[in-house]
This record gives sequence, C-alpha cells and structure tokens, in this order.
Amino acid sequence: NSWSIRSSAKMQAIAPKVKAIQERYKKDPKKGQLEVMNLYRESGVNPITGCLPLFLQMPFLIGMFYLLKSSFPLRGAMFIPGWIDDLAAPDILFSWGQPFWIIGNELHLLPILMGGAMYLQQRLSTKLPANPAELSDLQKQQKMMGLMMPLLFTVMFYNVPSGLNLYFMLSTLLGIAQQEWMNRKYGLKGTAV
Repeated sequence: NSWSIRSSAKMQAIAPKVKAIQERYKKDPKKGQLEVMNLYRESGVNPITGCLPLFLQMPFLIGMFYLLKSSFPLRGAMFIPGWIDDLAAPDILFSWGQPFWIIGNELHLLPILMGGAMYLQQRLSTKLPANPAELSDLQKQQKMMGLMMPLLFTVMFYNVPSGLNLYFMLSTLLGIAQQEWMNRKYGLKGTAV
C-alpha cells in the first residue's frame, strides 16, 4: 500500500504536466501518449504501481477462499452472533422466499460493506477535478474504474465465505487509515470521484 500511495503522490505531482502534454497533442493522441510515457520514465513514476497491492493480495485471497471452504475446524466459527455465525459460510443478515437475480434469497451484508469500503478508498486515493469538463481521458478511465471495481468485487464476493469478506473489508479499511496517514504526511488531498 505504501508503494501505491507514494506512486499516487508522484502521479499527482506530475498531473499538470500530463494535462499540458495532452492539451498540446490533442490532434495526435499517439504522440501525446508517447510523451506522457517519457514523462513517467523521467519522473520515475509507474502508473501500474497503484494496482500492485491488489495483485499482491490475490494469492492470499485465493488461499483464504480455499482454506475457509475446506477447513473443517473453521466451520461454525462464530464472529458476531446473530449475523456472522460461521466464518466458512456467507453471512446472512436475513432471507426471503422468492429469489432475486444475482443475490438469490438471502441478503449478505459483508460484501456490500466491502464494496462500500473499496469505493471510499478509491475516493480518498484519487485526486480528480470537481468539474467533469476538466477531466482528461486517463482521469475519466480512472473515475470509471473507481466506480466499477467496487461493484465488480461486491458481485464476485457476494457468495464467498464471510471470513474472506471480513478479511478483505478490514484490509481495505486499514488501507484507508494508512492512506489518510500518508496523505497527512505527504500533504496530499484526495477529492471525490
């Protein structure tokens, strides 16, 4: 997460230069992309570093998924009585008779909270202009990803064990706390996506 935050700080520092290059090469976007890549190289910035924490967590998420699905001692391990009664099964807040598309006939709250925490983390970690007309193409993509990734993860994690959702949500909340601490340390300010 620290790599991602430092990379974000560097990206925010060179954002005005990137915007100037994009304005200069409006007619020739390929040349503009080459110039932006050269600027990244000269500044020591790698835009992919922001995704690195998620890719590093994936093996742990997959491992925890299989651990929670197959470990007999974890079955029935209670976390919050009445809500999370079994860490090896999805949390069930309440259920109903007629199934709905995607969610079935049970409401699982943890994946929704996890998606909300991911959305909040995206809002805090990106610095975008408040006026949508001022957004560059890269910032528009970043904004769309900030909206789509939490939704995608909420759907993907909807029926997984509550222990995995709990781990990912708490990891995201700790990431938010670290982001806020690093923002204060480096003097960064995130704006709403």
